[in-house]
Amino acid sequence: MRRPILRTLNERLLPGHLAFGPENIVLGVNNFCNLRCLMCDVGTANAETNFGANLMGSKTKSMPWELFQDVVDQTASLWPGTRLCFVYTEPLAWSPLGRALAYASQNGLPTSVTTNGLLLPRRARELADGVCRRLNVSLDGPEPIHDRIRRREGSYARAVEGIKVLAGLPNPPEIYVFCTITEWNVGSLAAFMRAMSALPLKGLGLMHNNFVTREQADDHNARYGAHWHATASNVFESDPGHIDLELLSGELREISATPYAFPVQIQPHRVTLEELQTYYRSPGVLIGRRCNDATRNLMIDADGEAIPVHGRCFRFPIANIASTPLDGIWRHEKLSQLRRTLKQAGGLMPACSRCCGGFGSAGRSAAEP
Repeated sequence: MRRPILRTLNERLLPGHLAFGPENIVLGVNNFCNLRCLMCDVGTANAETNFGANLMGSKTKSMPWELFQDVVDQTASLWPGTRLCFVYTEPLAWSPLGRALAYASQNGLPTSVTTNGLLLPRRARELADGVCRRLNVSLDGPEPIHDRIRRREGSYARAVEGIKVLAGLPNPPEIYVFCTITEWNVGSLAAFMRAMSALPLKGLGLMHNNFVTREQADDHNARYGAHWHATASNVFESDPGHIDLELLSGELREISATPYAFPVQIQPHRVTLEELQTYYRSPGVLIGRRCNDATRNLMIDADGEAIPVHGRCFRFPIANIASTPLDGIWRHEKLSQLRRTLKQAGGLMPACSRCCGGFGSAGRSAAEP
């Protein structure tokens, strides 16, 4: 869908003075996950990184119902049509999810849910009947590889079972699968695509890993660390430098040339060996022109604290919905300063170079992993 030209001009010319509300409210409804993914700071228990702390840093284990209800009521009043994105950390492990989806739907707010799928067979019924518009399921390759990366035997089978169950219910959401490219699944991506072809999917995304190396963080902090401190992220058990790029390029070119029953996106679209060498071996080279999420997304964690943009962004205190209304948070001076700094930096800062927010139309929003 084409974005309104006035909004686009506002974002690019005066990002520190937004006349429009967020397109997505990203919800961190809990601060724990039921899998231990090798390429994720949550899965490797690195809670001191920006990404890990944004997802696990709330003192409240699960978002209270009253807090969620307040988010919905304010959003519906301020910005009708803004999407609620149940993303972090594992929303299917949040007990009130079904009730929450129904409440958002009753208030006219579209919703999406992003999940690892482990609990999907049990909770599929709560996502049907039109209360959830989009479901994003994260899978990491064929069954044995997925289960190894997630460190949970049977996790692949349960996610696939849940997709099938949900697709058979009345008025289910559109179902998408997203696969993060890592050193463990390269060489098996084509086989994974063949397995996914048997599922009733609306689309599939192969995602180049989002990461920040220590060198990237150091370079960033030398210039911007006083206000926007960066940390290494998603590089502890996983090492993007270990990916066999020749093998990956061959697989991605094969997948790009193969017709599937659903659209396939490679995000960002980097398939040649030269492009992959830049992405994975020279992470200081910026991919994309500007952050597409800082002027479109706002995250609220389980405590009611505002997180800038989404979980992959810098971590700094802003405000809490308990004391500051959503429109005050959205136009808070600290967020305005971040948006102005991004513009002054040319659109991206060094630690943004491998974040999904900078990939543009070829990438993905935090709301659609």
